[in-house]
Parts: sequence; C-alpha cells; structure tokens
Amino acid sequence: LLFLNFLADEEPVDILPTLRKECLTKCPAPKAAYEACIKRIEAKGEGDCEGWYFDMLTCVDHCVAPKILKYTK
Repeated sequence: LLFLNFLADEEPVDILPTLRKECLTKCPAPKAAYEACIKRIEAKGEGDCEGWYFDMLTCVDHCVAPKILKYTK
C-alpha cells in the first residue's frame, strides 16, 4: 500500500513531445515541404500550410505510434 501511495504522489511525465521530436528527424521530406511552405507564406503574406503540417504530423505519428505503446499499460 505504501508503494502505491508513493507512485501516486509522483508527477507523471509526458513522453509524447520527446518521441515526436525524435521522430521528426525520420520525416525529412514532409518537414522540408512544411518549412518551404512557411517561407512562401511569410513572403506572400497570405495563405496557410495546413496540408503540409498535417502531412508532416502524419509521418511523425506513424513513427511515434509503436514507440508510445510500450509506455502505456
């Protein structure tokens, strides 16, 4: 019972941001396309990069999915 109380008092750690950062390096093409879009939008002053962002995020999430499962119970 003391062991459970000790664990309950610990702050949970969200591993997802760390895993996403690691997986972003495995998605260079979608990341480059998104960053190129950002530069175009900054130059034009209008538009959005939503499609490119979601392409990049999909790639990252495909990488993260199998890794995050080992942290869940």
